[in-house]
Amino acid sequence: MDDIDFTATVIASCPVSGGRFELVEWHWPDMVSFEQTQQQLMLEMSLPPMAADASAYFPDIDPERRCFMGALFVRHPGVAIGGRSEGRQIRVIRCLFDERHGAAIIGAGEPSLSFLQGLLNIRNDALRSLMRLAHRELINPLDRSTEAMEALFQLVRVELGRVFHQAAGAATASRLAPWQFRRIRERIEAGAPMPGVSELAALCGISTRHLHRQFLALTGKTISDYIETYRIEQSKLLLARGDVPMKQVAEQAGFSHGNSFARAFRRATGLSPREYRQRSAALME
Repeated sequence: MDDIDFTATVIASCPVSGGRFELVEWHWPDMVSFEQTQQQLMLEMSLPPMAADASAYFPDIDPERRCFMGALFVRHPGVAIGGRSEGRQIRVIRCLFDERHGAAIIGAGEPSLSFLQGLLNIRNDALRSLMRLAHRELINPLDRSTEAMEALFQLVRVELGRVFHQAAGAATASRLAPWQFRRIRERIEAGAPMPGVSELAALCGISTRHLHRQFLALTGKTISDYIETYRIEQSKLLLARGDVPMKQVAEQAGFSHGNSFARAFRRATGLSPREYRQRSAALME
């Protein structure tokens, strides 16, 4: 992976008092491994459909213990992080803080492993909403408001400070163990028929109630959302091939009806399956 350029392409940027917002993207192979250290505090949110699941670890702290890296995350300044991620085109909205504002959010003391892991999968609806608003304003080509971006930055700063305070005392004991998550992924990737919650709970040796709670704590997604995301990604691969009939794509992705497949696909990507196939074919020409 030494030949991969990890430098992000900046699509849009807006400086604010105390930092800046950026919209960036990467174009990577199907899978990519990385190990990096950031020197600036930044909150990042990956944007669907150009988002990817990733596993991460901290090589200088505990290189053997991996955790899930969700769609909304912070990489702690000065702390090396490694991981493995799905590749392709990845797009992220960032909120970056200058040294003074970053230090005020981080506070004093050395971060623990559980603290760092918690920052890689932030489940905070307020921050998600603020980052979505920042993204909408940032890509506004006609009348982007500097005042709006300044206000959003201050709101993000306050809310992220709260997250740091809460995450400092959070424990990760209620999350799935790596072997349990691996069993779930292997069963889902085995294909149709897709497993039910009771089957997955039995594989993990826990109750369905515990599975729901621990899976959400680990991934930030419900089991049904996770399975649907996997099915959509599988259907994308089949659609890009161009030679698989639409009905067969739906069946292989685990959908019993073409209409339900089309609705789920549009909900996830903003495109119909046919439109996605046409775009994929155009890119291959």
